[in-house]
This record gives sequence, structure tokens and C-alpha cells, in this order.
Amino acid sequence: MDDEVVIEWLLEGDPAVRWQVMRDLLDAPAVDWQRERASTAESGWVAEMLARQGADGEWPKGRWTASIWTLLLLVASGIPPDHPAARRPLERLLEHQLPQGAETDPTYLLKQVDLCHLGFWLGLGAHFVPGDERLQPIGAAVLAAQYADGGWNCQIRNYPERKHSSFNTTFNVLENLRIAAERGVVSDSAVGIAESRTVELMLAHRLYRSDKTGAVISDRFTRLTYPWHWHYTMLRALDYLRLTPAIHDPRLDDPTELLISQRNRNGRWPLRGRIPGTPLVDMEKPGTDSRWNTLRALRILRARHTP
Repeated sequence: MDDEVVIEWLLEGDPAVRWQVMRDLLDAPAVDWQRERASTAESGWVAEMLARQGADGEWPKGRWTASIWTLLLLVASGIPPDHPAARRPLERLLEHQLPQGAETDPTYLLKQVDLCHLGFWLGLGAHFVPGDERLQPIGAAVLAAQYADGGWNCQIRNYPERKHSSFNTTFNVLENLRIAAERGVVSDSAVGIAESRTVELMLAHRLYRSDKTGAVISDRFTRLTYPWHWHYTMLRALDYLRLTPAIHDPRLDDPTELLISQRNRNGRWPLRGRIPGTPLVDMEKPGTDSRWNTLRALRILRARHTP
């Protein structure tokens, strides 16, 4: 099927997808896609998530419904940075380990808080409250926790002697470091250096293979799931790398070909399964065509084909 027809189908979807289609596939003027992005809080999935927020500012407790997971999905969906919904739950997250006005040792943070969650706090804080001084020690902590192989692993808290990275932790940290750098919370150059090391690690593994045997590390890495919550997938990595020069590296030929092979005859990509848990909003059903996956796949392929 012609990509133009697929894009028309994408534009018939939720505003959370539509504004990204306008920006990433249609090169619409910023004023137009920004207007569409602002509308996410008024209708569709984002508005549904916001409607589930309790009077105390929190979302229902549960796997993938609690505030941390909801906030991450709201950011991925395009909720404007100045939206007030995140202030109270984010303040509770930070205040638990970072009381306002108290000095915080980055080493202490790494011993007390799961590294993935430090990454989440950093990205969410940078998105909603970039001026909060408590974000700087979080940024310092996650940058200092990068392993020599180029990645990160949340095992650093309980097993500091282990030095082999986790793809899950690596992308939970890396994606949020990018947000922090874009919002001026951490040094852009420091994040650039860290990112270059991580990219080389991922390229050496072709995003999902052993760098020693070439075998697939985990079938889960190849699945077309969304949202990812804290789980790594090859599609998630490609979507990150499309904004880096590495998108043209020949070592990405393998995962790109795999992504193309997962495309349906109608030109769309499906949602293959769901990470166990309860979604706050049932955006797409497993086994059906996925606008989230199709959007990400098309913009990855576009980046690969753009010099």
C-alpha cells in the first residue's frame, strides 16, 4: 500500500499520534503541529488519562496505572510541558529522596533509588519543571553510573560488582538524558559523550543480537509492543537512533530489515501482544493495526532514507 494512504489512516487517529505525523512525516509548519499537540489535553487518550487523575493529584495505583507510568506515557503522547497535572505527583516523587533545599550526594541516590526510576525522574522533571535544582544531582548520578561498555544497569544498587549493561535500563536512562539535555537540565556535551558510547554498544549488538554469537538475545526485543513502560524493544531503539547520525550505520541494516518484514500487506504495522499489566487507557488492541507502531516505523524508515 502507498505510504500516503497509510499516512491518511494515521491522521484519522488520536491527536497524540496526529501531531507527530504532522511533525515527523509531513514536515508541517511548527505552528500547526504545536496547535495539534496542545489539543491532546482536550480530547483522546491524553484527555482520558488526565480524567483518571484523583483529587490528590495521583493516578490509580497498579502496574502501568500508577503516576510514574502515566506521566511517562503522557510525555510520550505530547502533553505540553506547562500542563499542571504533573506538579503534585512529581513533587511527591522528588520530595521522597530529595527534600527541597537539602544537598544531595549523587552517590547516595544510586544506593537508594532504582537507576531506571532515577532516569524517569530526570526526564519527567526536565519536561515539567526544568528549573528545579534537585534535577541536577539526579543527572550527575545517572551520568556517573554509565558502565565502561557504554550502557547502564539498575543492578548497580544491589550488585555493584557487576559491570554488564542492561538494554532495559540503558534506554530508560538514555531517553530521559536526552530530554534533560534538550531542556537545559544537564550539559548537552556530557550527554553527547555518553550517548556516543551507548550508540556504539547498541550497534555492536545490532540492537537485539549477541555481539559474540549473533544469536537473538531475547524474542521480546523484537516484539511490536506499545507502550513499553520500562521494557526495551528494537523498535524503541531505532526510534531513538533516528535522531542521531547512527541511523545510517550499516549495522542497522539487520534490525531495519526485520522491522520491514513485520509490516502487514496493508502497509501498516500491528500491535503484537501487550506487556502484562493493566493499561490506564486501552489505546490499541493486540493483534490489530497499530498507529503507534506504524508512526514509529515510518519515521524510522524515512530517517534511514534521508541523507
